[in-house]
Amino acid sequence: MTDWKVIAAESMFWLSHTVWLYLAWALWSYRRRRDHVSFTVRMLLAAAFVWMRFVEPNWIVRDETIIQAGAPARIVLISDLHLGAYKDAGFVARLAERVNAERADCVLIAGDFLYAARVPLDSLFAPLKNIKLPLHAVLGNHDRNELGAQFSETQEIELVDQALQRAGVRLIENQIIDCGGVAVAGVGDRWSGREDTRAARAYTGVKPLIVLTHNPDTAADLTLPRVKLVLAGHTHGGQIRIPWLYKKVLPVSGPFDAGLHAPFKSSMAPVFVTTGLGETALPLRLFNPPV
Repeated sequence: MTDWKVIAAESMFWLSHTVWLYLAWALWSYRRRRDHVSFTVRMLLAAAFVWMRFVEPNWIVRDETIIQAGAPARIVLISDLHLGAYKDAGFVARLAERVNAERADCVLIAGDFLYAARVPLDSLFAPLKNIKLPLHAVLGNHDRNELGAQFSETQEIELVDQALQRAGVRLIENQIIDCGGVAVAGVGDRWSGREDTRAARAYTGVKPLIVLTHNPDTAADLTLPRVKLVLAGHTHGGQIRIPWLYKKVLPVSGPFDAGLHAPFKSSMAPVFVTTGLGETALPLRLFNPPV
């Protein structure tokens, strides 16, 4: 990523606040001309934008799904924080409070911590230290090319990894950890060229195996009977979830959207996709609050 992307995202963030100037102008114009139809249209458009920009993206919705995976485990799944231009440490602090209210065995984070961010990263990740549960994560496609042109992809991944470790988050790509009654195998991101399923394929333990990855398309090639469930993010559920249209922009090749997906290949595990917490491209969400 070049530095102009950081500047463009930050500019978009601040320019979106001009909607308040637009509202003031619309009120002033109405007082002068008393054009009810024009005023109503302007107010509706402005209200829709305010909702998409300032209201819905700042929610944190709790969505509980019960999935049969062969053994009891309570997991908090987080994905696509996209900290940087649009989401900051204050949002993470609110998230930490919500997570601590859950009675869970562990927290799994399915990547994409960053979007158009600047270093140092410690201030962005610091509130994760407040989470009182084991934190395990894999990286996503936005964790390798978001800090500016001065860093190579390898350097950026190292910076992210080190900052996450300082925040108490353990990367588990190509590793296996326990969470309650299940084992969890971390698989790196497909788009980043880090997809490595050797640990999952070599697993011989007695606990049911769950795979944590970023891109749900990984599940289509991970056809192992021992894998009982795949957890992923990446899609944002379309982010701006206008019926039919949002499906045209989902960044996957498989039939993945949001929620639980039944297997569509032999020996393939069910896939659960979270719509995530952050935003990319536009700092907007519609019919699709952060989960």
